[in-house]
Amino acid sequence: MLFGLTLRQTTGFVESLLKLVGLGREVPDFSSLCRRQKTLNVNLPYRGGTGPLNLLIDSTGIK
Repeated sequence: MLFGLTLRQTTGFVESLLKLVGLGREVPDFSSLCRRQKTLNVNLPYRGGTGPLNLLIDSTGIK
């Protein structure tokens, strides 16, 4: 659901982000994510088009 990407695209996106910030974290492979996704309940509320979305990114990295 991240940015409307498919699961494979999201996996690559997260790998790229982790590499850019210099974290040595492993992203689970596609097969593992598919198995886990079946039992994961995620509730993302629909934001709608109520104006601009402000996104703040700082230089301290992902924590």
